[in-house]
Order: sequence, then structure tokens, then C-alpha cells
Amino acid sequence: MVIPIVIFAVAYVGIAFSKIPKSLIAMLGAAAMVLLGSLDSHQAFEYVDLNVILLLACMMVIADITGRTGIFEWAAIRCAQIARGQGFSILVLLCLLTAVASAFLDNVTTVVLMVPVTISICRALNIDATLLLISEIFASNLGGAATLVGDPPNIIIGSEAGISFFDFIVALTPLVVVELIVLFGLLFLMIGKKLKVSTERREHIMTLNAKDAITDMVLLRKSLVVLGATVIGFIGHGIINVEPAFIAIAGAAMLMLIAKIDPADAFRTVHHATLFFFIGLFMMVGGLIENQVLDKVQGWLVTATGDDLNTLAIVLLWFSGIVSAIVDNIPYTATMVPVVADIVGDNPGVGISVLWWSLSLGANLGGNFTIVGAAANVLVADSAKEQGHPISFMYFLKYGVVISLTTLLVASGYLWVRFL
Repeated sequence: MVIPIVIFAVAYVGIAFSKIPKSLIAMLGAAAMVLLGSLDSHQAFEYVDLNVILLLACMMVIADITGRTGIFEWAAIRCAQIARGQGFSILVLLCLLTAVASAFLDNVTTVVLMVPVTISICRALNIDATLLLISEIFASNLGGAATLVGDPPNIIIGSEAGISFFDFIVALTPLVVVELIVLFGLLFLMIGKKLKVSTERREHIMTLNAKDAITDMVLLRKSLVVLGATVIGFIGHGIINVEPAFIAIAGAAMLMLIAKIDPADAFRTVHHATLFFFIGLFMMVGGLIENQVLDKVQGWLVTATGDDLNTLAIVLLWFSGIVSAIVDNIPYTATMVPVVADIVGDNPGVGISVLWWSLSLGANLGGNFTIVGAAANVLVADSAKEQGHPISFMYFLKYGVVISLTTLLVASGYLWVRFL
């Protein structure tokens, strides 16, 4: 166990504090797991979740082609005008849009679409884009917790436990609404004063004609049709029994075909560093799993709480939240699902379903702790860096700790009152 723990710890510290790109650190960590014998090559490849990798890549292609029409600039202008150019009002509007879209589209796809809109707004109003982007990360992880398709951990849990789209909405959406209100209160206290917009900028934004931003109406229509079909596919993927990645692949390929876009040109827009970061991270977590590191931790979790379901539900919530801050919540959830399934199987009919809600909420809310806690976080950080708005690990952490701890406390109360 020592070797994989050391490799993962060194890599994580490097991601947090090193100036070396995190994709390189993750790749070196994955290579070390194999070269030092913690994983063999076949096992390493098995732990790479291609559903996540392909979903990310194809939605990046769709977002880029759609963005060529000027629709993001149009959306930026309209959002700013609806909010009357007020900085914090724009933040609330964008976060609400992000949360709702994340619930029905999935939060990874949502942030792919929201990043260019947000940066365009901030450029027009001369406000710090990083503040709005990290706020949208928080909103996307909260909104993604509300439904079956909102976040990859929920898809994994729903598949294993047989929990329906409607079940997720009934059980978790009321909490997500409360959490969003809490989020806006915290954001107002922490960054509200940093989002002031000059009178000149506000007046200027109100004089703009948003329609002028649209540069290719034909391509826009094609893009919206394909994007709409892709969203419908995501919502109904469980009915047709097709993984979201293949829906995204079909959408990207169809859009390139009907828009007559050169695939080589489209693929250049994919954030390859983000994809390789996740590949490396999946392999490193695989090294921990194969060497029973997480099994030992999980065994301790069950032993420490005994047969007390109430205690186990709350401990699982917080344990999931804290671990998801360290390892991405997708591989963590995949690792914990069989553990929870075993507990549920051992105690049928005793309200065990609350453990699924604990696992889901912990994984989703814990994703807000750090910049590497969820796929959406990493994607936003990499996209922002490419456009001149880097978000460092420590910069995100100072906000993420407050947001995550508070939302986990609220979730603890909700679980206790409603299910325990």
C-alpha cells in the first residue's frame, strides 16, 4: 500500500502547489503507478472512464462550433442587460442558469457552454472573470446534485441502485433549492463588493444591440437543433439504454457533417490537457483501489459507525465530501457504490436508501472543496487559463472550503430531518 499512497500524495501536493501543469503531474503519477508495480498496464487502462473522456471531448467540439455563430456574445449581452449591468445581479443570474442547466443537461456540458458566455460578459463590464467562473462551478455542482443526469456520480448511483430520474428530483431538488439560496448569501458576503461595475460600463451595455453579435444565423440554427437533440438524448439516455458519451459523439459528428466543418479543425479546439489530466487521475486512483487502500478506509468507515444507520448516513455524507475534495468524485463514487450496495443488501427494508442520498450529496457537494474535486471544476479552470484567467488551487480553495463546509452542514440537517 505504501507505494501507491506515496505516489498519489506527491502528485496531489504537486497539483496543489507546483507550477508544473497539473496534466503533466497526473501523467507522471499514472506512469509511476505502472512502472513501480502498483498497477499493470491492462489494469491502468481499465480504470480510465471513457464515458467521461469522450463526453468531455465531444461537448467541447459542439460548444466550439456553436460559439462560432456569436451566440455566446449575444447571450452575454442579454444577461448583462437583464441584470441592468449590476455585477452581483449578473452573478446570480448566471449561477441560476448554470444550476438549472446542470440539472437537466449535466454539469460538465453546462460549464463548457457557460465559460465563453461568462468571459464575454466580464470583458464587456471590466470585472474579474475568475469570481464569476468559480461561482458557476459551485452552482453547477449544486444543480447537478438535483437529478439523475445532472452529475456523473448520480448516473453511477442511479444505475447501481435502480433510482429513477423522478426519485432524485423528489428526494434532492428541495435541498438543492435551499443550498442555492445559501450559496448566494455566502457569495454576496465574500465577493459582492468585488463586482462593482462603473456607470459608464453599465450605460454602454444597455445601448448595445444583442442581435448584432450573431454572425452566422444558418450555422446557429444547425447548432441549436443538434444541441437540442443532444440534450434530449442526455435526459432520455436511461430509456434508450445508451451512455451519454455516445449521444455526445453522435451530436458532434452530426454537427460537423451538416455544418461542413473540417474535423481536424474542430478537434484542435478540444482541451487535450484536461482530458490527459483525467486519464492520469483515473489511473492513479486505480492504483489506490487495486492495492486495497480505499477498501481499508471504507472498512474503517463501516466499523466505526457500527449498525447505527443514522450515524452511518451522516458520516458517509461527510466522508464522501472530504474524499471527493481530494480525488475526483467520479472514481470515488464508482469505488463506494459496491460498498453501499453491500450495506443495503445486508439490511433490506430498513430505510437504507438514505445511504444513496448521503453518497450522492457528499460526492457532489464535496466536489466544491477544491479545483480538482469534480470534472466541471477542472474543465472551467483549464478553459479559463487558456483565455487569460487562471484559477489557482489555493485561490479556489479559500472560497471552496467555506462553500463546501456550509452546504454539507445544510445537507446534514436535511438528511436528518427528512430521512432519519
